[in-house]
Amino acid sequence: MKIKRYTGTNTREVLTRIRNDLGADAVILSNREIVGGVELMAAVDFDASRFPSEEHEPEAAKPAAPATAPQAHTTPKPTGSEPHSAQVSAVAAMPSVAAGREGTAHATPKPADDLPLPAVARVAASASASAAMQAAPMAPITLEQKDAAALAVAPRHAAQPGSRVERTEAPPHRTDRRTEPQDELGAMRHELQDLRQWMQSQMSGLADAGPLTPVGEQLQSLGFSTARARQLGSQALNLRGALAAYLGKGLQVAADPVSAPGIYALVGPTGAGKTTTIAKLAARLVLRHSTGTVALITTDTYRIGGVEQLKIYGRILGVPVAVARDGEELQQHLRDFADRRYVLIDSIGLSPRDVRMAEQMQWLQALGDSVTRLLVVGAGLAPTAYAELWALYRRLPVAAAILTKLDESPSFGAALQWLVESSVPLWFYTDGQRVPEDLHVPSLAKITALLEHDPVTRFDSAPVMSAAAAAASSPSA
Repeated sequence: MKIKRYTGTNTREVLTRIRNDLGADAVILSNREIVGGVELMAAVDFDASRFPSEEHEPEAAKPAAPATAPQAHTTPKPTGSEPHSAQVSAVAAMPSVAAGREGTAHATPKPADDLPLPAVARVAASASASAAMQAAPMAPITLEQKDAAALAVAPRHAAQPGSRVERTEAPPHRTDRRTEPQDELGAMRHELQDLRQWMQSQMSGLADAGPLTPVGEQLQSLGFSTARARQLGSQALNLRGALAAYLGKGLQVAADPVSAPGIYALVGPTGAGKTTTIAKLAARLVLRHSTGTVALITTDTYRIGGVEQLKIYGRILGVPVAVARDGEELQQHLRDFADRRYVLIDSIGLSPRDVRMAEQMQWLQALGDSVTRLLVVGAGLAPTAYAELWALYRRLPVAAAILTKLDESPSFGAALQWLVESSVPLWFYTDGQRVPEDLHVPSLAKITALLEHDPVTRFDSAPVMSAAAAAASSPSA
């Protein structure tokens, strides 16, 4: 066993030198404060069996036979400068114990300050080593944790001149640490169990991350998530079968939406096409009923041309259009249109992060259950965008969705997956600018046919704007 003494200004500095000099397997035998810093004794090739255990420490602390070490002598009771008297007394007996084991009579005890304390700890590079050295009491411990947080050794103060250590003196306040190894072993078992569970989950994920089937690749190209495409692709022989199984069970559609008289508010982000969609819906109602049954209200006073665009549609359709600049005006216009069977509200399109969105939400929430709210969203958004929008608008609450711009979306599987997995009914979809020709009531057959066709040839001909759409040539909301 190689033993070396190291001094330095602080514990961290000395530990670094020990680690660099003796390696990570070095063992701290003792430490104490000296003038200008600290002193540590370290060793390599340390044999822990030569040191008495905690359970037999009182026996090991008894004085050895003087025949083997004539010059050894007992010392007086320790002074207040030696708070770890039990540990020092145990160490004082070590030469005699070692001599008894080796059968020699050459073990001469050193002075108390030169004897190594029975404090065993592996050296590890950690920022908490210095604090641990100052906080934990002296004890034979070995910390081998996965984060390599290092040792706990308490400072040892130098004995006052002339003071001796009483070997036979029992420690005044002995702390039993026999449970510490069990606690450490228990913690290690828990860590190993967690590690095993993590590895099993990772291996399970790797097993599930196999290549997609041809049907799964088709579904992924349509915008469905990889996980959903893998699941559906492994359960169907062709694309139509996969879509029928998934959409047939989960997609909610209505045979005749917006047929019941009432107030309908179209909400959604900017650029979703709310103004054009509300014009298509108003034209559909006028054709089915009459101009005297429909009225329009807009709260879109922020967008340039937003009000004028809806007024143009209103003049063409022959229905009144009112502008609401706040919640009170909105409720007043609703009272004015109480004789109309259908009142359609065009709300402002704002980003979910816009502070004005909260104001618009309050207006619509104040109307209570008297209003049916329809969420208008584009068909080509990313999956995260649908999740964010739904987290915002579901608080209104929203009765159903209108999917717009299918003609501009090469794939809209992400939109359908959001509708299915969020249980949002789909009432309409749009695929062009014509009013009202490009507003459609969805069905499983229609949606499946649109998904199966190539995006370039999905529609028989390019959309042609009707007279109403041509007159209202402003950009859609």
